[in-house]
Amino acid sequence: MMTEINTPPPSTENPAERLTRELKGMAGNADRQLDDVGHSVAQGLSATRQAISERACSAANVTHDYVRANPWKIVGVAAAVGVLVGSMLRRR
Repeated sequence: MMTEINTPPPSTENPAERLTRELKGMAGNADRQLDDVGHSVAQGLSATRQAISERACSAANVTHDYVRANPWKIVGVAAAVGVLVGSMLRRR
């Protein structure tokens, strides 16, 4: 059984040209990887923004319902906070 060894023909490209070509290829790969990472980060931020928006709307709705059900409690709390802030500012 005889195996044939194929060797590539000698390159006519000088080492500087080969290095330039390889560096350009590496830069292209790095650019594609950065684009992929950027897209996945953007998708993650979009999903996070959507979740935060939904939670904020839910909290606003619950707060609205509570204030509608207990208006005098809210007036009392607001008055107490006003007195507290006023007394703190008066001391300065």
